[in-house]
Amino acid sequence: MLKTRFQNYPKGKPFSAILGDFLGRGIFNVDGESWSFQKNMATLELTKHSVRSFAFEVVKFDIHHRLVPFLMKKAKDGAVLDLQDVFKRFSFDSICRFSFGLDPMCLELSLPMSEFALAFDVASKVSAERAMAVSPIVWKMKRLLNLGSEKKLREAVRMIDVLAKEVIRQKRKNGVFVSQGLVTRSVSDETYLKDININ
Repeated sequence: MLKTRFQNYPKGKPFSAILGDFLGRGIFNVDGESWSFQKNMATLELTKHSVRSFAFEVVKFDIHHRLVPFLMKKAKDGAVLDLQDVFKRFSFDSICRFSFGLDPMCLELSLPMSEFALAFDVASKVSAERAMAVSPIVWKMKRLLNLGSEKKLREAVRMIDVLAKEVIRQKRKNGVFVSQGLVTRSVSDETYLKDININ
């Protein structure tokens, strides 16, 4: 249904406005030709055996060398865990390693949460709060005046943008994007490429 008739289920402008500051023009926040282009490019990349193998290896490593030892140590210590938080940290580490080649080490509770992970959490939370606002006028006024949660969102998005664009620049400099993904090879707009990768 969503694969063949996606045009029947648009996100629409209100949804795109809510997530636009955070997700930009990435696949989770666009409709029409832009969504179709990104879906087709992602499908081409994600169906490649090498990409699937790499993703599998990243997750397998993280499970065997991070998640299981972490859970075993906490069980041995008799610690109480928030499993939702543990799995969120595990997922964030794996996704960042797969997508950016960056290891935020969020599952290492002895280390402080990375700025990138904290910024991502803030941006996700504030974006979700926008959807629950009584009226979009409330968050739009706060954004216009750079107040409260909207100020936090702006700062978080700035942090995410800086880090994501730096990763993209480094990969381009090192020639990584030349041999990887059609999306990264065919997109020269750094902000658009950042949006695609953040999504």
